[in-house]
Amino acid sequence: MVRSLRAKLLQRLLVPMLLVTVAGGGLSYYMGLNYANDAYDQSLLDNARSVAREIENDAGRLRLDLPPQAVDMLQWDPSDHVFFRVDGDREGLLAGSPDLVPARVEADQVVFEDSQIKGFDVREVTVGLLVGEHLIRVSVAETLNKRGRLTTEVLLAIILPQVLLIILVVIMTRLGVKQGLAPITDLEKAAHLRTPTDLTPLPEAGVPLELRPFTNAINGLLNRLGMAMDAQSGFIANAAHQLRTPLAALRVQIESALREDEPDRRVRILEQAIASLDRTERLANQLLLLARAETGSEMPSRFIELDLKEIVFEAGATWVPKALQQGADLGLEVPDDDVPVYGDPLLLTEIVNNLIDNALRYAGSAPRITLRVEPGGADQGPSLAIEDDGPGIPVGEWEAVSERFYRVPGSPGMGTGLGLAIVREVARAHDAELTLEQPDAGGLRIRVIFSARRRRH
Repeated sequence: MVRSLRAKLLQRLLVPMLLVTVAGGGLSYYMGLNYANDAYDQSLLDNARSVAREIENDAGRLRLDLPPQAVDMLQWDPSDHVFFRVDGDREGLLAGSPDLVPARVEADQVVFEDSQIKGFDVREVTVGLLVGEHLIRVSVAETLNKRGRLTTEVLLAIILPQVLLIILVVIMTRLGVKQGLAPITDLEKAAHLRTPTDLTPLPEAGVPLELRPFTNAINGLLNRLGMAMDAQSGFIANAAHQLRTPLAALRVQIESALREDEPDRRVRILEQAIASLDRTERLANQLLLLARAETGSEMPSRFIELDLKEIVFEAGATWVPKALQQGADLGLEVPDDDVPVYGDPLLLTEIVNNLIDNALRYAGSAPRITLRVEPGGADQGPSLAIEDDGPGIPVGEWEAVSERFYRVPGSPGMGTGLGLAIVREVARAHDAELTLEQPDAGGLRIRVIFSARRRRH
């Protein structure tokens, strides 16, 4: 179960504070009770010593000179029963309660212990002293009523403030956490009120420093989404414009065929319609491929290791019949070893298809076209290149020809202006770079250079 950040913060703040508070309360209770018991024990010891001072040695005989009034004062206590006993090592019991059992002590020794008298729990002290040559033991004991009441009072004196402190801490901590998380709530409200098309950055005024990385990331994402939506809108508009013309021409051709009575002319018109349909189908396929390449952020998760040499060989082989038909010399130069790359085999095949198609369309009559695969080195990954001896492309147009639907003015044929745009987007999806070069002998060389980092990965 996923808990809220507020609950986690409260737990991490309150639990240690409560533990410290309880531990502090327990320590204070123990120390307070210990000091109070020490005070009561000292009072018992003082009573025992007071009794011991009244013992006299009369010609070798011990006697306790303690008048009845003094005994009454010793045993008087509004809360507890007090017992005392005086024993001589020779005489035995000299005075006091026979039910009180003194501890075995030596001269100048003091012993405190808990015991029972007549079913009562008592606290007892026994003092040993020498009177002449006689060892005397004086014991005084009292029940635990005062101590029990003191325990309750100390406990209440400690617990009640601790409970109030805990309640105050909980309230203040909850308020503090709520106020501390208020900027997150404000950001949530600001995002919740947005319309689906509102991609303006989230406000950063008043945002704590700890949240700045989050808002920066969100604003960066909104910016990328805005760029993607603008690109998508432009793509849809351009695609609609590009498809409208061949579809309109196809409609005119079909209507002309329906109105034509002469069979031969009707067949020629239908053949032209089929050619227009082929071009429209190719345009639609290219648009779909371009859309797939432009949304290639998820592609790397589906990439597999491929042999670039094999991809180029298989794709190039399918163009040999058409190259022979046009009188083109289509050659292939590849290394002996495999050239591993990570990528999508269908998209890499389309790179080769579009490069060869462009070369056959624009390199002139009977061109010499060479496909080349290079393994790369430590600083540069493998590359795919196509080179022809045609008229080439003016250097000033190199940047523009890879844009969608752009054709160099005066270009022959019925191209769509999507070939190099598809190559560029597929190359970007594969972390590769598209470059145009002019060979020394003239013509045009187009290279797709893969990343060395991607290859190592």
